[in-house]
Amino acid sequence: MTTTVFTVKDENGRDCSKCIATKRAMDKRGISYEAREMTDAEREAFKAAGHLSAPVVVTEQETWAGFRPDKILSL
Repeated sequence: MTTTVFTVKDENGRDCSKCIATKRAMDKRGISYEAREMTDAEREAFKAAGHLSAPVVVTEQETWAGFRPDKILSL
């Protein structure tokens, strides 16, 4: 399964706290993923699709926004 975690940086240049929590939870469960910083165009496309917080996680089956432990457990 292909999983991509689209992240954003905070004002100090670090991944946002929800992005960090998502990646840690996925690491803990042994889920492989690709982490990428969102481009401006991707950010706008995600907003238009209703995904209003970071990170945005895209799998082959679904897409969600924010730190979602319930979704991570279902992977």
